[in-house]
Amino acid sequence: MSLRRINHVVLSVADLDRSTAFYRDALGLELVSTLPAQDNWKEMRFFRAPGSSSNHHDLAIIANATLPLPGWGQPSAPGLFHFAFELGTIGELQQLGARLKQIGAWVEEIEQPMHLSVYTRDPDGLAIEIVWRTPNADWTYEDLWRRPLDYDTAGQRWGAALATGSAAGEAA
Repeated sequence: MSLRRINHVVLSVADLDRSTAFYRDALGLELVSTLPAQDNWKEMRFFRAPGSSSNHHDLAIIANATLPLPGWGQPSAPGLFHFAFELGTIGELQQLGARLKQIGAWVEEIEQPMHLSVYTRDPDGLAIEIVWRTPNADWTYEDLWRRPLDYDTAGQRWGAALATGSAAGEAA
């Protein structure tokens, strides 16, 4: 037996409608289903990546959060540090970064040997990383680093339209 991949993530949120708007409108996930509230269970909403997911849902939210999260980079209780979504091209990543800046949800953009990243926080402060995977041949496990993302340099190196990861048919 071996685990193959993460199938989905379920997040506790404070405001179901506000979080639905963020995941649907800011990140572009499709709202595919709702589990109505029951006697002992809060309402849940289920989202998928548009057109590319083989899962019933990739993300679900449930309105049962009661405590705020600490600020970016501040100590927190054990639990989720962040989760990541993948985009297919550097151009898509740059477009999403610009959209997040427009709505005030942008945190930072980082280059690492394994991927380029845009970081955001959802309405409850949960950290989300959106990545473009660098080509597998460029990965390293020995010399890891983080630095600010320069889209011009990255585009010159790989091209803004190079599809990698699941967008190029690589295994999830």
